[in-house]
Amino acid sequence: MIRIRVLRLELIILKMVKTSLLSLFLLPSLSWAVTNITDEKATPSIPDGKLLYDESCAKCHHAPYESLGWNEMTSKAELKQMVDSCSDHFQLDWNEQDIIDTSEYLNTEFFFLTQ
Repeated sequence: MIRIRVLRLELIILKMVKTSLLSLFLLPSLSWAVTNITDEKATPSIPDGKLLYDESCAKCHHAPYESLGWNEMTSKAELKQMVDSCSDHFQLDWNEQDIIDTSEYLNTEFFFLTQ
């Protein structure tokens, strides 16, 4: 009976050591991967933004861009918010990177906003 308890305790200890070792080796690599993914997405891609615009936005705004008569954007943040609103409204299933890319493309080609 005592032998069985000792074996169970040893198994528990081994599982704890295994888990600790796995986390010791895996966590740094996971944080490296997350950091690299975040860094990659921080850089806007104007060609991707143009592609997204041509596929989705040009249906209403034409190519090259035509305003629909609403107030034009006065800041990059406002432009990004409008692109985000359009992607939600038309259910484009765009992620944050798509919105950044399209906003940057529009600003570089048409709006020329500095801030």
